[in-house]
Amino acid sequence: MRAALISMAGQPRGPAGAPLALAGKTLSRRQLDFALAAGCESVIALGDGASAEAFALRHAAEAGGARFQAVRDSHALLGAVRADDELLALAPGLLPEAPAVLEALGKGRVVLVLPAGAGVAAGFERIDLDRAWAGALVVGGAQVERLAELPPDIEPASALVRIALQAHVKERRAPEDALADGSWAMLADEPAAAAAEQAWLLRHLPPARPWAVSKALAALATWPFAARLLAAGRSAVTLATAAAAVLAGAVVAAGYGPAPLGFALVALGAVLVQAALGVERLLRAPFAGLTRRMSQAAALPWLLDAALVACAFLAIDGEWLQRLFPPLVLLGALHALARANGPDWTALPLDRGVLAAFFAVAAGFGLAGPATMLAALALIALNVAQTRALRG
Repeated sequence: MRAALISMAGQPRGPAGAPLALAGKTLSRRQLDFALAAGCESVIALGDGASAEAFALRHAAEAGGARFQAVRDSHALLGAVRADDELLALAPGLLPEAPAVLEALGKGRVVLVLPAGAGVAAGFERIDLDRAWAGALVVGGAQVERLAELPPDIEPASALVRIALQAHVKERRAPEDALADGSWAMLADEPAAAAAEQAWLLRHLPPARPWAVSKALAALATWPFAARLLAAGRSAVTLATAAAAVLAGAVVAAGYGPAPLGFALVALGAVLVQAALGVERLLRAPFAGLTRRMSQAAALPWLLDAALVACAFLAIDGEWLQRLFPPLVLLGALHALARANGPDWTALPLDRGVLAAFFAVAAGFGLAGPATMLAALALIALNVAQTRALRG
């Protein structure tokens, strides 16, 4: 079994004594995410197990499928790690997110090192004239047992570096480009955390591509408030609820009011859907692809499609089959073109917000039916052209 050691007691703190946070999560929580991505089945937190930070960490660890245990000092580790276990130890203040480091630590027992010059300048602990400890290592239970020879109040992660090197645990060089892009960093105080937060947001916010209009508008709207949205905790749920409410209102407006208003609300709902998906992606970054948790906003694109089809159905005149067929063909063409993986510009006709705005204008002139059929035919033609291009 692989366990992770996270020191809550040693984490750097702000002026008010609160633990440093980055994009809505404390450094302890960031380290927990890394540990879970590294395959740890158990989490050992060093510090007060009755603190609010420990309760939050316990909840997150158990939600990720790991066992949680809080210990007060290094000697308590002796009973928490068995001889055949592996222990991933992370230095207090470490922001660990580099994928290359995650891969390196998954290959058995290892001490992660950096060149002394670059490492010490970045705030990492010096080992000797040539090397600095990069803030992470994996050791076996035999090395952990040697903590019994040291005072109980020492920082166990730092002590395990010396123990591991004496035991000739192999060393692996951490990539220096991870220091440059901020995905592997040592944060000592609040200004450093604030600067790292801006770099983190730039790394993980999706680029605002001009062809994906709804996504670009959502990114532009959320960027100024991204840090506060992430710190709010339930911001993705709030945005998802707002999106669902707007889409429901769109269907009601199309059924009982002017059809253009219904389509306009679908366009607004498309932006809110992208905002909710973007915020949730940030909340789950950077290891979302390595977790098995279901996305809370996963149903929103389907709700958006359902609202678009419903508004088109209600806006078209005729018998129910004549009203249902065009939007269903449109929906099928949208999904067929999306699977074709065409060039970037195909994001424009696939954008539900753009389609809804087009239908709103058409519905204002009483042309919702012809506009829906025209859009469906155009998408089918694009799909055929894309398929031929791939084959040729």
